[in-house]
Amino acid sequence: MTDNVVDMDRSRRKSAPKPVATDFWFAQLDVRLSRIELLVSRLEMQMLMIACGAFALLVLEMIALVRGT
Repeated sequence: MTDNVVDMDRSRRKSAPKPVATDFWFAQLDVRLSRIELLVSRLEMQMLMIACGAFALLVLEMIALVRGT
């Protein structure tokens, strides 16, 4: 029985490749696109709330017409 639990490779690890300069630009593009997506989702939510509010007012007006007041 050997003292080693796991056989280890004794060669040196290679360093990770340096990032390419275009990675910075892609990161900036991703940030800007995510901000645009956030803006569009907030706008969609506001439009949905306006539509629901208008529909609620329409329902209230219809109820008022049916009741005769």
